This record gives sequence, structure tokens and C-alpha cells, in this order.
Amino acid sequence: MDKFNSEKFGQEVFSTKKCPYCQTHLPIDAEECSVCGKKVGKAEKYGTARKPTDWISYVVCITAWIAFFLYCWWAFF
Repeated sequence: MDKFNSEKFGQEVFSTKKCPYCQTHLPIDAEECSVCGKKVGKAEKYGTARKPTDWISYVVCITAWIAFFLYCWWAFF
């Protein structure tokens, strides 16, 4: 009966999670790795922490593409 209570709909409840960068075991509520210092998210299905989304890279990429298209439009049309 205890095993049934420790599982939620077929998923195990973890007490630790792994850093996706250096594979160090961390407490389940850790927000950054104590070894490499990088931010980590919630634990996934297999106990590995999620990598947080790098929104700055997306914004820089989109801005660069817009600048490129505006330059092409200005230079060739």
C-alpha cells in the first residue's frame, strides 16, 4: 500500500534530481546546481532536471533575422 501512495498515476516521486549539465544529484527543490552553478528546473520523468529556456537567445536570433530582412529589402528593392 505504501508503494501505491508513493506513485502518482504511474510516475515515481523522486527525492533528488540530476543536473542536466554535470549529472550531480541535487535536492528536489534546488533551483541551481551546487557544483556547476547553473540554473535547473523541475525533475522530468526520469529524474533529470529540465534546462531552463534561454529567452535572450531567441530574442537576439529573431532581431538578427529582422535586421537581415530589412537590410535586404533596403539594399535590393
